[in-house]
Amino acid sequence: MKPLAFLFILTLTAAAAEKSVQYSVRGLFQPDRKAVFVNAAKELENCSLVSVDYDTARATFKYEDEAKGFKKVKPEQILLLIDTQIRKSTHYTFSLLQPGALPETELKRIDFNIEGLDCLGCSYGAYNAVVTLKGVERATANFHDGKLTAFIDPSQTSREALAEGLKKKDVKVIETATKQ
Repeated sequence: MKPLAFLFILTLTAAAAEKSVQYSVRGLFQPDRKAVFVNAAKELENCSLVSVDYDTARATFKYEDEAKGFKKVKPEQILLLIDTQIRKSTHYTFSLLQPGALPETELKRIDFNIEGLDCLGCSYGAYNAVVTLKGVERATANFHDGKLTAFIDPSQTSREALAEGLKKKDVKVIETATKQ
């Protein structure tokens, strides 16, 4: 009976050491990029991808807090450890960030129709022109439908600021439409 109780306690201790974290994914700018991200995450060492949500650009990872590389690491350093692996395995086309503090319901959706958005590279260029701007929580740019969508914190940025960011990168907006 004692060995069985010891095994039960050991199992509980091991399960308690497993942690999960959720981060925003930069580089997830169109639906087919999700598969690329999932494949890259298969190369992670001492942690694994649990789920990825394209619509919110969020990914959940799990790791053992006693695993090599994660032992005695502060929680704020976990992001750096996983992000470094993701960046390297994707040749820096994906990165991870702390999720924004603003609730999803308070983000404002802004849509643009983009001229010449006809390939993956063009989509990435348009995406990158806005996703790096202050106040942009996430964005998508899809060459299949020629649209760019950004979800912003309206207290930090505006549709006009996004349009200006696109213009600076020589991305031509055909027409703008704003949706809440």
